Amino acid sequence: MSKAKPAAVEQLRTLNELLGRVSDPERAEHARRALEFAYQEHPEDLEHLQLGDYVDKLADLHFGDSANVADFAFAHWHVPRLEDFSPLWIRQAIVGEMKKLAGRREGLLLVTGLREAVCPAGKYWTKYREAQYQRVRDWIDELACAWATRGSRLQVVVL
Repeated sequence: MSKAKPAAVEQLRTLNELLGRVSDPERAEHARRALEFAYQEHPEDLEHLQLGDYVDKLADLHFGDSANVADFAFAHWHVPRLEDFSPLWIRQAIVGEMKKLAGRREGLLLVTGLREAVCPAGKYWTKYREAQYQRVRDWIDELACAWATRGSRLQVVVL
């Protein structure tokens, strides 16, 4: 019986802790227990874990029907695997997610899959890929800042 890739499970644990800081602590504990149960009892289900597939489920555990209400909003963008990362394509994706956060005092923009999109499985992390990753990261940060509601507290997290 093999265990899930520690990196993906650890990313979910980290994300759970992060979401727990802005959600109900009781829900955060419930999500932590659900994740640990799945990891201990059904590791085969987590073998091919794709973080992007579970982020929205984890956010639902934290926020339920209260996601994107009142003063806090959550948005998630999972970067698809593409050959070319053009500024226009990234702009369209980030602006779409930032509109979900508009008008809120606090927001969390979570970006997943960027590293895997830049360097697919079986490929090597090169200086060129590192530069491409950093360039896209910078675009994301710049766009998020430009589209954030004035006076709001925005967190941008890239996993």
